[in-house]
Amino acid sequence: MSRSRKIVAVVLVLLLGIGFSLAATGQKEAPQPASGKTETKVEAPKVVFPEKGKTVRLIITHGVGGSVDLPARAIAPYIEKYLGVTLVPENMEGAGGRRAMEFAFAAPPDGYTIVASAFPSRLIGELLYPESKYKMKDFVHLGSWLGGDYRTVIVAKNAPYQTFADLMNAGKAKRLKASGGGGLGSTSQLQTVFLREKMGLNADFIPYESSAEMVSAVIGGHVDFGLSQISSSARYAEQGDVRILAIHAPKRHPAIPDVPTLEELGYKGVVIPYGVGAWAPPGTPKEIQQQYGEAILKACQDPEFLAWAKKTTTLLEPQGPQEFLQTTMADYKNISAVLDLLKTEK
Repeated sequence: MSRSRKIVAVVLVLLLGIGFSLAATGQKEAPQPASGKTETKVEAPKVVFPEKGKTVRLIITHGVGGSVDLPARAIAPYIEKYLGVTLVPENMEGAGGRRAMEFAFAAPPDGYTIVASAFPSRLIGELLYPESKYKMKDFVHLGSWLGGDYRTVIVAKNAPYQTFADLMNAGKAKRLKASGGGGLGSTSQLQTVFLREKMGLNADFIPYESSAEMVSAVIGGHVDFGLSQISSSARYAEQGDVRILAIHAPKRHPAIPDVPTLEELGYKGVVIPYGVGAWAPPGTPKEIQQQYGEAILKACQDPEFLAWAKKTTTLLEPQGPQEFLQTTMADYKNISAVLDLLKTEK
C-alpha cells in the first residue's frame, strides 16, 4: 500500500471511531454558526423619552373652559416641568368625548400623544356605545390628579327653586329639563339616571359638550337645572350666577359647607364621584408610563399648582399608573350595574 493510501485509511478509521463514540453515548455535535463565530444576544434598544425638540399633543376630550379642559390645562405646565417636554393642549370635541378617545387609542405609542379626560365618563361612553373604537382597560394609564369632585345640582340664581325639595315638587307638575356637560355617555347622564330612577325626579337629560355650555343654559333659563361637579359649580356660585341645591357626596364638603348632601335629604346610594386623568395609546413602553406617572405625582405636590387648586376649589386626589388602572377596573363593575338604566337615555 502506498504512503498516501495509508494516511487516508488512518483518517477514515479515526472518523469512524469518533462517530461510534458519539452514537454510543447518545451525544450529538453542537451545531456551529455558519460564520464560525459565537452568537450574541441582541438587547432591545433603550427607550429615549423625551427626545430633544419634540413636543407632546395633549388631547382634551371636551371644550375650552369646561370641567375637563380647565384642570388639564392647569396641570400641563407642571407636568412639563417634571417631565422635561412641552405639552401642547388641543381640544377635540365630539361624541361626548369618544372622538378624542378613539383618536388617542389609534395614535403611535411613543409618548408624544396623550389624552386627558374625566372618569367614569369615558367608561360610560365605552359601555353605552359598544361600537366605540377604544377600550379603557387597554389604554396605558398614566395617572390622575383630580378626584372626589362630587356631583352637584345647580339652578340659576333667579330660579324659583330655593331648595332641592322645591325642585322635586316642580317635577311633580311638569317634566323638567336637566342640562349636563360631557354629552351622552357622561357622568352627568349617569347623574340624571340616579335622580330620576332612584329618587323619582321627573326630568329629561339635555346633553352639552362642556360644562361651560351647560352652565350657560342654566343661567339663560333654557333648562330647569344643571348637573356639575363641585370645582365648577362652587366657582359659579361664588360669582353669583347659580345656586347649589344639593351634592351627591357621602358628607358635606368644606368648599360648599352650607349645601346638604342628598343622603342627608333621605336619598341613599346616590354618591357620584368625578375625576380627571391622562392616558396613552396601547403599547406605550413601560418606561414612558413611569415617567409620566412620576411627573404627574410631582406636579400634584408643586406649591404653585396646589395654590391654584385651593383658589379654584379643585379637589386633588392623585393616583399613580397602577392605582389609576385599578380605579378603571372597579368602575367597569359599578357602571355595568346601572347600564340598563343608562340605555334609557340614549
